[in-house]
Amino acid sequence: MGTNRTDIRSRSGFGSGDGLDAVAALQRAYESGWQPADVLHVARRGLAAVELAPIGVLILREANRSGAWARAPLHWVDQLRTIADTYPRRPDEPSLSTSALRLLRQLQPLRMLCPPPSRWPQIRVEQADVGTDAKVLGRIRGLLAKAESTEFTEEAETLTAKAQELMTRHSVTETLLSAGAADRAVVVRARRIHLDRPYSKQKGLLLTTVGEANHVSTLYNAVDAIATVVGTPADLERVDLLFTSLLVQATQAMRSEHTRGASSAAFRRAFLYGFAVRIGQRLTEAEKAATAQAVVDADARFGDLLPLLTRRSDAVQAEVDRLFGPRLRSWGFTVSDLGGVAAGRSAADAAHLDPNRRAIAG
Repeated sequence: MGTNRTDIRSRSGFGSGDGLDAVAALQRAYESGWQPADVLHVARRGLAAVELAPIGVLILREANRSGAWARAPLHWVDQLRTIADTYPRRPDEPSLSTSALRLLRQLQPLRMLCPPPSRWPQIRVEQADVGTDAKVLGRIRGLLAKAESTEFTEEAETLTAKAQELMTRHSVTETLLSAGAADRAVVVRARRIHLDRPYSKQKGLLLTTVGEANHVSTLYNAVDAIATVVGTPADLERVDLLFTSLLVQATQAMRSEHTRGASSAAFRRAFLYGFAVRIGQRLTEAEKAATAQAVVDADARFGDLLPLLTRRSDAVQAEVDRLFGPRLRSWGFTVSDLGGVAAGRSAADAAHLDPNRRAIAG
């Protein structure tokens, strides 16, 4: 499997900032690379649950003041909509706690993935990125629904591999359409995925392996448990879909383990490690086979496909270099429970995807 990489960032602060009120502190964070969902993520990690609603209300109040709904990038607006659904305004708006205000003032700069509010136009001109075709996603979900309904591990694995194959072939088609002209740049984006406690690092490994199988680079910031994924818009969409579904399955499978020591932290870290490694192997095997066949098919119709695939890979790497530069290092794992690794690998062999199914707590 490929190398996992982490972003080594400067931890320099904003300065004294003791006189900043909450809105000013939030605006300062936005100008330093933060986005609304990032703020809520670190708030969940550092504050009590009762302190989160005032943060959500503050974010929405600031969005109204700044005109973000009409000016911000579309993915920023999507974050605001999610926050509005989670923390609807009430007549008795809760007050921001001292610890919440302190957290806002102490937020350290993040990599700038999009223009900050000071550089937004008066009216948004951005158009939505072209994502995966709805019909293709429907076929993928259909395969995964069949995988979920079967009681046979081998059949579930075969159906999952077919879903990955379909994703790969569709990704190749998108590459032909979007990068077929020699003078047309490959569109690459970056987005953040937030990893909740516990076992954030192992969850980051799962995201990395899913990304590697789908031409997406993953960089993990262990300080804030935030992963930055870089790839084409459609590839990012598929990786987010796969990762979310697989993480739910891994958590359910881990909770259903009743072997000796299965509730220990060492077992669960090892379980998630084994699950992530095996999932990566399965998806990569399916991706390689699908790419090889797609290259043969494309050669007959479009000519040599390999240069286009190389252009996509180069474009992703160029964006990683632009955002993060050379300050990257590898990160590894120490596993102390081999039984947990074996159990995780077995769960990965039985894993399937159905993003529309509600999670059932184990």
